[in-house]
Amino acid sequence: MSDFLGTFKALLDFINSLGRPARSALLQPIATVLLLLALYAGWHIQDEGNVLRGLQVAFLDTRASRSQRDRDLEAAILRAELYQAAQSDRLIDQLLTALLHSAPHAARVRLGVIHNGVSGITGIGLLRYDVTNAVAAPGHIAGDSLQNQPLSEWSDLLPRLLTARCDLSQVADLPNLISRARLLSMGAVAVLACPVADIHGALLGSLFVVWDTGDAPPQAEAQDELAEYATRIGQQIAAALDLRTPKPQLEKLLRK
Repeated sequence: MSDFLGTFKALLDFINSLGRPARSALLQPIATVLLLLALYAGWHIQDEGNVLRGLQVAFLDTRASRSQRDRDLEAAILRAELYQAAQSDRLIDQLLTALLHSAPHAARVRLGVIHNGVSGITGIGLLRYDVTNAVAAPGHIAGDSLQNQPLSEWSDLLPRLLTARCDLSQVADLPNLISRARLLSMGAVAVLACPVADIHGALLGSLFVVWDTGDAPPQAEAQDELAEYATRIGQQIAAALDLRTPKPQLEKLLRK
């Protein structure tokens, strides 16, 4: 900084030593350069959101310092993503456990989350789902996590889920052979599917309350109460999923 000020003072002394015509000839291009420098600095200040940080990036940063800053930002984003994912998973597991305790004789509760899958040859996106969280009652297994399963497995459930309603099915009657075989391998006999929807009504996934052989889901009024409670739990889970802030938003927050 002192070198810059020394150079600037020397330039002013040189201009003052010149005659009036020479000074007039030099002042206009110097003013133009100063204006461009001010615009350049102003652009960086606006981009960084901080005056000192903007001036540093504009005039003092080197390639090495920029690379180090990018590495530090990537590390900070990764830490933030891991923290948010851990917080979200902890909250979701608590909500699933609360639902399991409210479902008489249920063996397990599983959460399926819808996401964008791969694109086909035609470029049309093929939606998929993951089973990201699951809890089980004592003496029962929660079942394996699943990734990138075709949403077509939910084809018989989606019409009701999209209208914010639950669907109770006997496993032996499920039309999808893959879903039926997977549930039968766990010993399941009945499954209640309820929507996981955000405050705008967008369907993010589904909750699956599962009963194994020897147990039966509640009937009549108790079943309606369970479905209503599961739908409320689904709304809370949708809010928990929102904690998993996408990377571009995290980067924007960490740059502030």
